[in-house]
Amino acid sequence: MTEAERIEALLDLVDAERSESADRSAQLTVLGLVERVGRNGYRPTTAGWNLLGERGRAFRTD
Repeated sequence: MTEAERIEALLDLVDAERSESADRSAQLTVLGLVERVGRNGYRPTTAGWNLLGERGRAFRTD
């Protein structure tokens, strides 16, 4: 998974208008960029938000 693919997968998680891919989210978990929430959900870790940088700032809630 390239860096561009990682960013796209992270944006899929945080943008409500995009659909999430469970396979790509699972790959991000292995890389430490997302954490599992519940049975089917994922959310970005601090490392994931850092990778998104300015692209993800509009979606960050904390």
